[in-house]
Amino acid sequence: MAKAVFEDSSPWLEVIKSGIKDFYSFSCDMAQQFFAYLQTFENIPSGDLIVTQFERDAVPYVAFIKLNYKEAYTHAMDHSIESNQIIKHKSIFPESTSKIQEAAIINLETLNILLLNIHKEKYVHTLLGCTAPLSTKQKINVVEKVIAEAIEENFENKIEALSFAKSNLAKSIESTSSIMIEDVLHDTFGDREEIINVCMDTLEEQGITEEAIELQQAYKVGKKYTTHKLKTNTGIEIKLPVQILNDPDAVEIITNPNGTVEVRLKNIEALISK
Repeated sequence: MAKAVFEDSSPWLEVIKSGIKDFYSFSCDMAQQFFAYLQTFENIPSGDLIVTQFERDAVPYVAFIKLNYKEAYTHAMDHSIESNQIIKHKSIFPESTSKIQEAAIINLETLNILLLNIHKEKYVHTLLGCTAPLSTKQKINVVEKVIAEAIEENFENKIEALSFAKSNLAKSIESTSSIMIEDVLHDTFGDREEIINVCMDTLEEQGITEEAIELQQAYKVGKKYTTHKLKTNTGIEIKLPVQILNDPDAVEIITNPNGTVEVRLKNIEALISK
């Protein structure tokens, strides 16, 4: 489950913040809201909604769990003719080992939310009016994407620039166990402040406002930035250390007048077949 917080515009924020005085009415309102979303998004499966209040370590919570139906065969007894028939039932609860797709646990003191929203529509976020902070992995992916898009728009030799950016990411991780965002951008784009400013604005729009992304497994994350993989349209794959890719005496990538590309590996002392 992911952590989430209510947005200021959430229709449920004031109701929960002021205390749930009538739990029955609250649960009915929640069920009606879910039903409305089921009608809006046709591919959301039907199911039973459980709404509950409980305490844990003297902290009050309210929670809901949606149990999606599945099709399964079961038996139906017809007492009038004393027969037992096998039928396909469309409203069978999932097995106890099945994963729940939609659920939320709301701390009534802090208003923090533990949210499970793995359905592809991601409609529970909208229903509750909440936002889930980006995970570390998601933040890294956003930083990579923003840098890659900036390189795509502003650099002629995109492969070399991407490799250089990777080496800067690896350097930041190795020295600080984190991704120092502005440092990586300045190392990659130099004095081209307009590109750096666009990247920073885009990152902020994507929810990344911190100066550094702290990493729990810095070595593992940094390792993926030490190599750069090239793949041709003919299926050839080349995996190169980024420091070699940035060394013109080791690798040269040439764009021919006809638009084709050549990759030249230089000063190789031996080839090993694997």
